[in-house]
Amino acid sequence: MYRIRRRQWIVLWRWKVNKFTIKTHFKDTELNCRCGCGKTVTDVLLLRLECLRSMLGIPLTINSGARCHAWNETSGGARGSKHLDGIAVDIACSSDSIRNQILEMAPHLGFFGIGLAKNYIHLDLRAEFDRAAWFY
Repeated sequence: MYRIRRRQWIVLWRWKVNKFTIKTHFKDTELNCRCGCGKTVTDVLLLRLECLRSMLGIPLTINSGARCHAWNETSGGARGSKHLDGIAVDIACSSDSIRNQILEMAPHLGFFGIGLAKNYIHLDLRAEFDRAAWFY
């Protein structure tokens, strides 16, 4: 089981208290709604994605980030999708070893909604008491 190091928790805490801007490795085009409406993911999700990327030590490719209602319908998303709230992403997975590492680390970072597909993993920040896992 993967354990989050003390330093990573300190970074999470400091960011939340001081609200400083973090430099990310993700492109706006990956995180924002694809229709161009300007909807984007939350800062909390962005920070946790950065922590996940740091812990894995490899770049992550986001297939889908935030979505507006119109784009969610166009892309075939679920009616109550967490993408609509800006608290979900679909991460491309090219190998089983990366997929397994993400699955192991995700709950430790607060990703309590996990969906598995052949080529990607869905992660969202739903409440811990509302944990869910599914296959596409």
